[in-house]
Amino acid sequence: MAKNRLSRILSRVVDIKPGEERIALLLFSYFFLITAPFMIIKSVRDAAYLDELGPDKLPYAYATAFLVGLVVSFHSKMQAKLSRYRLITFSLLFFILTSFLFFLLLPKGWVWVPVVYWMWANVFVVVTITQFWMVVNDIFNPREAKRLIGFFGSGGILGGIAGGMLAAFFARQNETHELLIFILALLVICVFAERAIFIWQKKATGLAFDGAQKPPSKRKDIEQAGFKVCFDTVRKDGYLKLLAAVVILTGIVATFIDWQSKNIIAEKITNNRASFFGKFNAGLLVFSFLFQILMTSNLVKRFGIRLPLLIYPAILILCSLGIAAWPFLFFAITIKGSDKSLSYSVNQSARELLYIPVSPEKKYEAKTFIDMFLNRFSKTTGGAILFGVFLLAPSSSENPSFRVQIVSAVSACFLLAWIFLNLKVSKEYVGTVKEKLGREWERGDRIVDRAMDVETAKLVFDALESKNRSSDLYAMHLYDLLKKDKLTPEIKKLVGYESDEIRVASLGVLMEAEESPWTVHPDEELPPEVLQKEIQEIMELESYQHLMNGFADKVIQEKGPDAETAKMELAKAISLMDAGSPLAGRLDELLRDESSLVGRYAMEAAAKFKAREYVPLLIRKLTDPLSREDARTALEKYGPKIIGMLGDYLGDPAEPLVVREAVTSVLAGIGTPDVAEFLLQALAENQEELQSDLIDALDKIRSRTPNLPVSPEAVRMLIVKEVVRYAHEKKPSAVINIFKLLGLVYSHEDIFRAYQNIQVRTKDSVAYALELLDYTIEKEMRDLIFPVLEDFTAANKTV
Repeated sequence: MAKNRLSRILSRVVDIKPGEERIALLLFSYFFLITAPFMIIKSVRDAAYLDELGPDKLPYAYATAFLVGLVVSFHSKMQAKLSRYRLITFSLLFFILTSFLFFLLLPKGWVWVPVVYWMWANVFVVVTITQFWMVVNDIFNPREAKRLIGFFGSGGILGGIAGGMLAAFFARQNETHELLIFILALLVICVFAERAIFIWQKKATGLAFDGAQKPPSKRKDIEQAGFKVCFDTVRKDGYLKLLAAVVILTGIVATFIDWQSKNIIAEKITNNRASFFGKFNAGLLVFSFLFQILMTSNLVKRFGIRLPLLIYPAILILCSLGIAAWPFLFFAITIKGSDKSLSYSVNQSARELLYIPVSPEKKYEAKTFIDMFLNRFSKTTGGAILFGVFLLAPSSSENPSFRVQIVSAVSACFLLAWIFLNLKVSKEYVGTVKEKLGREWERGDRIVDRAMDVETAKLVFDALESKNRSSDLYAMHLYDLLKKDKLTPEIKKLVGYESDEIRVASLGVLMEAEESPWTVHPDEELPPEVLQKEIQEIMELESYQHLMNGFADKVIQEKGPDAETAKMELAKAISLMDAGSPLAGRLDELLRDESSLVGRYAMEAAAKFKAREYVPLLIRKLTDPLSREDARTALEKYGPKIIGMLGDYLGDPAEPLVVREAVTSVLAGIGTPDVAEFLLQALAENQEELQSDLIDALDKIRSRTPNLPVSPEAVRMLIVKEVVRYAHEKKPSAVINIFKLLGLVYSHEDIFRAYQNIQVRTKDSVAYALELLDYTIEKEMRDLIFPVLEDFTAANKTV
């Protein structure tokens, strides 16, 4: 009961699913308990540094960020040796102990203490925030993170507000170190919150209590992981290099903005700066909290990664231009407020989502290098650039704001580069999601088309089958292979070819002659092209045609086992002739023959001549399972010229369903844009019994024709019908039909990949499939089909 009540309460502010309430609240609390201390630490840090050293020495503080590299190296080694739970616990205990040490040292007034405290504060935020997001990446897939990141991310912002307010109201002049008592208390509570998260993870996933571990088989490699391994992981991956570049530019711009605002604030605010910074930080985070909990998740769900990544730098450009023109306290507070409020809300959430598709092995090494080292190293780079600006633009008593204006202009340039990289990384994100969705299978007909020449294979098999049946039939098959330039050395070896086996004598047998005067003997072997020409000339002789007609009259009247072979020989001989041959008129009788073998050879000839009068006979063959495939192949070879005739059969409800289904398959094999348009029209006419066959035919055409022109509106209406059908019948066939229809207007490969992973039906496979669809289809279509997919996967989930 209490759990249901909690779910109802949370569902009012966040899209939360049953069973997620506890972990969402725990992560909310965890983030709160590390950001609240940091905001206190930051207020004390900034005030102590400005009081002791002044704003002109800030670049030195930024430059100390390179020391974080040492921390990263140490953290990497500890990450390889310790479980996630122990690593985080030991880190929190370290910060509790060192907080107490600074509580004792800060009142001493030693100049070096604020500098060391500044570096310690940098280490604190890098380690604790990175570890938090590692836990998030352990627990959630992209779909879950998109829904919940706004909620538990707002816990961090609320913690920042609380920490800022504590600093504002409890800081007293020259006694700011007393605020560290609150840090100690909050971090102790955080240890228990972190423990509760790992207990939940153990129950939910079955992992060992001490957190997410790599498989034991990989432990040796992991234990060798260090700073260089983390660096190499990023260096060798194009997507991670883009993320690294984005983080560097983000840090450089943040350093510029921090210096600009602090420079003006130090000039305008001279008393109790810790209290001012506490109020300021708390105030700007109120906006961040509201933005995060009310808008971040909705923005990410509605627009994906790209827009949230662009909002932050776009607003900062406007603020930088404003402070360049009017370097007043108002603009200093505005740009700093925009920087931190958007950084802590939409930018942080969007950036963390970029890591989720990365494989676990790469992810933790990359986050260690990028978030812990580069994030701080970028501050050092920003400080170095500031030194350069100071050298090129010395301070002036006549215009004390000159440096601020120059830094604003430089910042705008970096912001433009940042926007460009954000566009590029958001595009690569989709590619990374695709890599998570391995395409394990595809349409069987496409595999066959790519893997082999079906027509040649059929000729070879027919030749092998005929070898023991009839030497004449075998010789004609060899001649057919020769004529089609398919008699390669490999096929010769396969069929047991000898040069004297293709001889006109085999045709002489049909004419009841013992041997033709044109016999090719082994000792007078001819080149293939010469042999082919001579045989063709013989077959075109009027006398030969006359004799063959007489032979046909005799054979067609015969009955019995020998007659079947003779008819097969006749049909094969006709197929080797031209369409104008008088013998072509005998095909009608051969197509009507009861023997499926005779019919097969007759259909082969009909497919060659493409005479329309044979089409009705071929269509009737579609009802016979033994001849259906040969009839379909023959009709496909007619091509677009019989689309109208096939359409008449397809649209005639009086025709047997098996014929109409087979005609649909034939149309798919012809596969022209006109056929696709015709099939769409047939679907629109509510041919319910053929719905799936027609959609599959369109999918087959689309798989072979990437630029197939279809009407998106017509496809949308068909998808609506399938959605309604699923709502009433809950049939899986409706789901596959939806995907096949989507593939007509969107990337067929991406849609197919998403469908495969929907079919796997594990939580992660479904999440990544939906994530890919999020970036492939428009919002209107997502709103239409996602409820169906979520219902389908929930009802058929395997893991």
